Amino acid sequence: MKKIYLIAVVIALAAGLATYFFANELKTSKIVTGVDDATVLIALRDIDENTILTADMFQEVKMPVTAVSYGTVSKTNDIIGYMSGVKILRGEQLMAGKLIPVGEENAKGRLSYQLENGKYAYTIEIDARNSMAYFLKEGDRINIYDSVSPSAKPALENILVLKIGDYAANKQQDAGVEITSYGVMTLELDEKQIAKFLDLEKAYRISLVSYVEAYSLADDIAAAGIPEDQPAEPQTNYGMGEITTAPPTTESN
Repeated sequence: MKKIYLIAVVIALAAGLATYFFANELKTSKIVTGVDDATVLIALRDIDENTILTADMFQEVKMPVTAVSYGTVSKTNDIIGYMSGVKILRGEQLMAGKLIPVGEENAKGRLSYQLENGKYAYTIEIDARNSMAYFLKEGDRINIYDSVSPSAKPALENILVLKIGDYAANKQQDAGVEITSYGVMTLELDEKQIAKFLDLEKAYRISLVSYVEAYSLADDIAAAGIPEDQPAEPQTNYGMGEITTAPPTTESN
């Protein structure tokens, strides 16, 4: 009887050793052959929605393209200056569609995401004269003057135009129909600017500020800590080991 128990122990030990060596072989050898690798960002911890993303939250991991999800981000450098649009789970491959550029309207279409901290959306009525004959567009910056008590110095300077036109016009614009005339315009103002504009609302004139004067891109990049070699859009994986900034096109015969 003791001999049977001894044989059983020996078999169990042999099976355990075999399992150990097999698992160790999996770690040191590549089971999948003939398949290219792709680099993917993997979350190192759970990340809540609306969290500013930093490099230490992710790890660049190489894996076979057959295991890579479509539209995953491949470089840590590319996510700096973005925030999470949804919750990201630990171990998850980071999808480009889950990123929101800070200071820009996100995929949900909520205007509040476009506002900087301490800024508020304020809609004013507009006509052809005060819209530069409708050449004003979203993202432009304007100066506002008091037309009752004229002065060479504007009452409000370098104000950001958040939206032109109403909601229906913007929905049409999303579908590809350009807004060419509008009766309202939404500005980004702080509390002091709103109080000041209340005195001007019945009589004001607007001038368009040049892009060079309104924006200092080098200073903005330095202040935000965004790498200067960061591409316009994060590089993403689209299968077969190809890394691109846009989905591959299909050539027709």
